[in-house]
Order: sequence, then structure tokens, then C-alpha cells
Amino acid sequence: MALSTKAAALALALLGALPAQGAAAAQSAPGTWAAAVHVKETQVVTIGWNYNGNPVGKYDWVGLYNCDPDKCGVNSYVSGAWQWASYGTSYTFTRELTDSLVGAYWTGYVSYDYASGQYRLMSSQMNILA
Repeated sequence: MALSTKAAALALALLGALPAQGAAAAQSAPGTWAAAVHVKETQVVTIGWNYNGNPVGKYDWVGLYNCDPDKCGVNSYVSGAWQWASYGTSYTFTRELTDSLVGAYWTGYVSYDYASGQYRLMSSQMNILA
């Protein structure tokens, strides 16, 4: 098994071990979270999300932010750290440790609002990546 495949499998296993989203799951907005693991010279980060019973819009996506997306805007996600929500319920990517994602980060679920013609943040959650 290649290093990146092992790292992705480990990150997905960590993601599955995260506690249920409790209060967030009871709300109608989709939920997001992230898990990270260091493997040799890289950091593997998995963004996960659920729909909480809502249909996924064609242009819904999730992203990882180094700032609160409610304050810095939905387009301020970490470069390359986003995925269309319709592609599944998790997205795994890697970064070299020289570009390490350590500390407080937010995951955000973003949906296109056809009425206003703009993307809107549906939910976000702060995560501590180590």
C-alpha cells in the first residue's frame, strides 16, 4: 500500500472515530468537521460532512479555512482544500509539513442561493488540527 493510500486510510479511520455531531445534527443545516494526521513529511487532512436530511444542491461545497468563514468570507478557504458536496461525504488532501496546517481551522458547508445569485455559508465548525 502506497504511503498516500495508507495516510488517506488512516485519516478516514480517524474521521469515522469522531463523535456524532450532537446538537449540530439536530439542526437543519448541514454539518462539517475535519481530522488530520502527520505521515512522514506530509500532513493528511480529511474534511467530512453530512447533509442532516437536506438535499445536496448542485453547487454546494465544503472547504477548510484558517479563519472563521462567517467573518472572512466563503471564498477565503485554504488553497486546494475544498470539494463539491455532491462528490461524497469526505475529502482527503495532503500538505507538505513546511506548509503544515496546525492550529485552529474551520470547516464550512457552502450553498448557492439562487434567489440572490451568491454563495452562502450554511454552517461552520472550528477544528483543532495537530
